[in-house]
Amino acid sequence: MNGIGTVAVTVCCASLICALVSNFVSDSSVKRVLNLVLGAFVICSLILPVRAAVNGIRDGLSGISDHPSATADESAYNDKIVAETRKNLERTLDALLEQNGIRPNGTEIILSVGDDNSIIISQVRIYIDEGSCRTELITELTVQNFGIIPNIITEQE
Repeated sequence: MNGIGTVAVTVCCASLICALVSNFVSDSSVKRVLNLVLGAFVICSLILPVRAAVNGIRDGLSGISDHPSATADESAYNDKIVAETRKNLERTLDALLEQNGIRPNGTEIILSVGDDNSIIISQVRIYIDEGSCRTELITELTVQNFGIIPNIITEQE
């Protein structure tokens, strides 16, 4: 708010000075030129504080990225995104398998984050009972929908 107040005071002072100077000159071609010069002065008095404010904001934003808490907050946010993505993918895999008559004991999707902050499926683990093992169908569904060959782990009933 301090910057807005500074801009307002500058514009008011510039306008008052222009009005006073304009009143001392009689109507003639000199007054037209003076009005043109005074208009340019008012425009400059408007632009300079705004330019300084924009530079100040830009400098302030570059300082934020150097701040350690901003990096920690960003890391925590990225971890939450990865965790939520993992849960959504696991629910999707469970639903896909159940639609095809396969009831897994559990699914686990391991994700990794690439250098460009992309989320990559590193590994898919599917836990199923030994008696209901349909590994070909499970592998086909997983490859078709997730693009990765799953690690199917059979458990004794």
